[in-house]
Amino acid sequence: MITERTMREGLIDLCRHDQERLVKMALAKLHVSKFHRHYDDFYQEGCIAYARAYVAFKGSVDAERDRFYAFAYKLIYWRILDLLKKSWHQEDERQVSTDASPATAYHLAAMQDPWAAGYLTNIENRQQWASLMRALSPRQQDYLSLFLQQFSNAEIAKQLHISRPSVYELRRRVFAIARQLFTKDL
Repeated sequence: MITERTMREGLIDLCRHDQERLVKMALAKLHVSKFHRHYDDFYQEGCIAYARAYVAFKGSVDAERDRFYAFAYKLIYWRILDLLKKSWHQEDERQVSTDASPATAYHLAAMQDPWAAGYLTNIENRQQWASLMRALSPRQQDYLSLFLQQFSNAEIAKQLHISRPSVYELRRRVFAIARQLFTKDL
């Protein structure tokens, strides 16, 4: 007969059997080092995920230790991955707000439709577009092309066969290059 297990018992089991290494293994697999700014939070969430796995495990934890450890590791890994994705999304939102300066937005809009710019001439726009394209890598040029066609991040990731965090990184770099080129002219 299996008795109802509690989160407290799960945390006690984590400490008693020295299974914090499962949490550390998941963090290492996800490339979250001790120097990551959210490391402590992710570590604590990993420990809580272990306790949740202890409660949710169907079967006897003591009799099926290896199977339980595999189950717990999977839950820990996925919990930390979810937290990483949320932190990337929050980082992306902060980056978009800093990238969305009026000058950068204006210049990107002007490059999309050069004749819409009021005070920039067509020649200036073409020169700026050419200088931006020379400064970008081929992958960044592909990203910018899709971005200007108003593809979503998910669609861009699918088109370029990369992950969404890679799309965020491409966007961050393209906007940084554009900001650097366009703000030095102002």
